[in-house]
Amino acid sequence: MNKQLMTLALAGAAATAVLAQGQPIRIVGSLDLSGGAADVGRDALAGTQYAIEQLNKKGGVLGRPLTFEHQDGGSNPQRSISQANALLQGNAALLISPQSSGGTIAVSKAVTAKQKVPTCVAQSVADEITMKDFNPYIFSVTPTSFMEGRAMAARFAKLPYKRYALLSADYAGGRAGVNRFREFLKEMNPQAEIVVEEYPKFGATDYTASINKILAAKPDYVFSILFGNDLLTFSKQANSVGFFKQMDNKFMALYDFNTLKAMGDNAPVGTEGWQRAPANYLVKQSAQAKEFIDGYKAKNGGYPSDWTIMAYDCVMTWAQAAGAAKSVEPAAVMKAIETGQFDSARGSYRFAAYDHQASVPTYFGKVEQSKEFGQAVLSIQDFIAGDAARPTEAMVLATRGGK
Repeated sequence: MNKQLMTLALAGAAATAVLAQGQPIRIVGSLDLSGGAADVGRDALAGTQYAIEQLNKKGGVLGRPLTFEHQDGGSNPQRSISQANALLQGNAALLISPQSSGGTIAVSKAVTAKQKVPTCVAQSVADEITMKDFNPYIFSVTPTSFMEGRAMAARFAKLPYKRYALLSADYAGGRAGVNRFREFLKEMNPQAEIVVEEYPKFGATDYTASINKILAAKPDYVFSILFGNDLLTFSKQANSVGFFKQMDNKFMALYDFNTLKAMGDNAPVGTEGWQRAPANYLVKQSAQAKEFIDGYKAKNGGYPSDWTIMAYDCVMTWAQAAGAAKSVEPAAVMKAIETGQFDSARGSYRFAAYDHQASVPTYFGKVEQSKEFGQAVLSIQDFIAGDAARPTEAMVLATRGGK
């Protein structure tokens, strides 16, 4: 790790020419605005744009305005690599990663590690990003699969369920999340048994086979890492055959605010879920969160989703780091990220120097229809702090061969 930090300090000055004083600071990103992660990408775009707008209203960063240039990576890792490389021509100060884990891993390896530009991860959760394949210019404001898997396993280990079904779309982040949950659940509850695992295609349109296999296995509980359009499609088909009723609502998924809104009256009330940045909960937790969420709603006509809030946090974290460093030079910004404490709608958090992972929480609750918000929401009942779920430095370094 020390060698990596030395490399960071030495390479930073040569990585990106310092922009002229007073000139606009460029933020760029290849976002997944079409393809399997399009719903997440569109929300991430909205959060990034809103953050930049708010910063510019207050004078920008270090007295300089911000600009944002983006392209649609189409949920295609190779396309994201090409776009990120092209966008970074011209001394960009911050790169927003793609939303799919596959795209983020590809960009981190092929672009960030070589271009040496601060790159923020707001949605992708694959462990490799901050653990095995970590590079010192990456930082993440979303909990990883390790953190969520550990948090959820700790919760379920206290519950009486023994027979589990596992369900996830077949993509890097989903597989990682399932594997982590299985690993930690077996560690914390050796009596737990996985009776069926289903991995339908990312962006699938027909979940009949998976629904039938799960029901036939008669699990006590279904742990799912479906989200967004996949969860919408699955839930609609599951409702049509009484799946949730047959499971007595013993089902968990990643229910972000916008997905629940899109479900309308078809939202599976009574099922459980987790979120990374629940607007309906956060708006009541602090004046800072309320100002951001109410301001976003006034401008856009709706509440920000988890994906929107975390993209907003990406930009605001970088801005706070640049302010603390009094520079947008990459090494200085990354050093500030390693050593600072940052304010956000989710409260304050720090980054560990060994993985640049923010100590952000995982929230748990039940789906209910809310008159206050005019839609189904995840009524948050509990959360597990990031520091309680994150890997230790020894665990992280072990994935890198002890380096």
